[in-house]
Amino acid sequence: MTFADGTRLVLLRHGQTDWNFQGRFQGRADIPLNATGIAQAEAGRKQLADFDFDAVYASPQARALETARLVRPGADIVTDPRLMEIDVGTWSGRTWDEVKAEMPEYDELYAKGIDFRRSETGETLAEVVARGLPAVEEIAERHPRQTILVVAHGLLLNRVLHGLLGLNGRILGGLGNAHYSELDYSHGGWRLIAHNVGH
Repeated sequence: MTFADGTRLVLLRHGQTDWNFQGRFQGRADIPLNATGIAQAEAGRKQLADFDFDAVYASPQARALETARLVRPGADIVTDPRLMEIDVGTWSGRTWDEVKAEMPEYDELYAKGIDFRRSETGETLAEVVARGLPAVEEIAERHPRQTILVVAHGLLLNRVLHGLLGLNGRILGGLGNAHYSELDYSHGGWRLIAHNVGH
């Protein structure tokens, strides 16, 4: 990949859904924003008002696409299925407590940065990075010296962020609902300008 100095990425997580509020695994389930999530996205529109986005990309999942439309009304939003959230397979719709009862080592593995498959039919973090990171890199390469908004999902964006910055393990915390991170490309590498910004 070849990136141009001055290329800027804003990576925005979608607003809250009922399943976020209930502590349920979402994955590929197409859960829409709830009233709080809509309000968060509208607040995000005000917070990002000073950014002059040259392009807007989003996961095709409802919660991300709806957030993108609320943050940038009238924008031409390009969807990319590689930006979808990690597939959690049979864990979809289950609570954290239910999953951890089935897999007691979940917290320990996650805390140590050890990769594992999210249910027998789901994805690993490595598989998420293998599709999500190239997607964002291609977007950045497609828009040299421009500012791009990418609206997607918490886990995917966290791993993409680590990949762009060349970080291993879990260094940066996750993004809150409707929170964003900002990066720019300069002197051969991506720089983190801001992380987890939002209300």
